[in-house]
Amino acid sequence: MFRCAYIQKVGGRIMSTEESDTGKDFVSMLLNPSSTAANWYASIGIFGLFLGILNILGHIHPTYHVSWGGLLTFEAWNAAFEPKSEDGIQVVLSDAIFLGFCAVLTSLAFRTFGNQELGVGGWFKGLIINDTWPCLVDPDLGGWNKLFGAWSLLLGFVFYFYYGIVNTGWIDIGVYSISIALIAFGLGLIMAANAPEGDDNLD
Repeated sequence: MFRCAYIQKVGGRIMSTEESDTGKDFVSMLLNPSSTAANWYASIGIFGLFLGILNILGHIHPTYHVSWGGLLTFEAWNAAFEPKSEDGIQVVLSDAIFLGFCAVLTSLAFRTFGNQELGVGGWFKGLIINDTWPCLVDPDLGGWNKLFGAWSLLLGFVFYFYYGIVNTGWIDIGVYSISIALIAFGLGLIMAANAPEGDDNLD
């Protein structure tokens, strides 16, 4: 009886240790993102900082100030939109929390980039100088998939920023739907074009 109780106790302690190790590994993975994860961190973080600053300045929507707590929780905590301040600049607690979260994501990504050979500057340079944009005018560089993918990607970004600048519609659901569809379609075509060819011999 005592032995069984001891085994159960040890087994319980081992399971707890394994769960603790798994939790630590997960947290470590989040705080030390890989190159691929760092790309997502940087993209989401920089985009969030951009929207957060526009919101504070009163340029994210023609008539409303966004409450990030309400918007991201589908108004479970509070209303997603509130009237804009007549002074133009409006800062509430949700703005500080949202900007802080986006800043943390961006800093974690930049730390990963900083440990790489090209550094943070190389990451920014790679957004402009890469093997995708030359394919806009020459299908011989990457095939038709990459050409159409590059154009779809470019149109998605141009449409979003054009509509946002002209109509102050940076959080318009319809604009997001069209832009995300174009960008996702473009990325899919580019990934397909970059995928290595399979072996012809299936034996």
